[in-house]
Amino acid sequence: MSVDLTQPIPAPKTAWDWNTLLSYPIIENMEPMVALSYHPQIITRPQYAIQGLSGALFEIYGRQGLQERLAAAAQLLPAGHRFVVFDAWRSISTQMALFNSLSRRIATNHPDWSEDQITQQTLKTVAAVSRDPKRPSPHNTGGSIDLTIVDEHGVLLEMLSPYDDFDETARTNYFEIKADLTEREISARDHRRLLYNIMTTVGFTNYDEEWWHYDFGNQNWAWKSGHEAANYGATQPVFPWTQILD
Repeated sequence: MSVDLTQPIPAPKTAWDWNTLLSYPIIENMEPMVALSYHPQIITRPQYAIQGLSGALFEIYGRQGLQERLAAAAQLLPAGHRFVVFDAWRSISTQMALFNSLSRRIATNHPDWSEDQITQQTLKTVAAVSRDPKRPSPHNTGGSIDLTIVDEHGVLLEMLSPYDDFDETARTNYFEIKADLTEREISARDHRRLLYNIMTTVGFTNYDEEWWHYDFGNQNWAWKSGHEAANYGATQPVFPWTQILD
């Protein structure tokens, strides 16, 4: 596949609207959840399990369709480069722990903000916790993935905004619109372009506020890609010897 991986990241056509996208119907296709670690060009580093967050697993799971597209995306990486996956499927308890943790951080950094301001800022980085089958949290569907790229030496490509950052520099196209870029900023812009163009080429959509977050099959994807319905609702991994009660 011949793809220009240096194309600029386009500006969002419309502002992100959680209420609109969560109104999209879900026609569940019952795709199974699969482990994402069994691929030579994919490294999994389950950040929330490493941090000990409630409900987080040390294996990263996603829907089979997501895994197939991720494997296709890996074929477009420059020689020697690999994906590093931080998170995909996420339990409700992990989602709640993340939401509460970020809310506290924002409240500490902005003691003069109202509760509504804190909540709205939190929602830019962590989706609302939901047990509503018609409005699931994106990661709880197995159709969201957080990832980056390492080079042939195993070094993370410079993005100039860490994973899970809630600063404005985390916006995917931040360095497309910033004026007078430094050399490091140009490098970060080009690395973001690489990730964006690879992922969108194989069918993923990006969450505008986070350079690392991509979707396939869920309501985020349906709204952003123009599909009439999502394919993935809330789900969880299935193990033969136990059951996740979450």
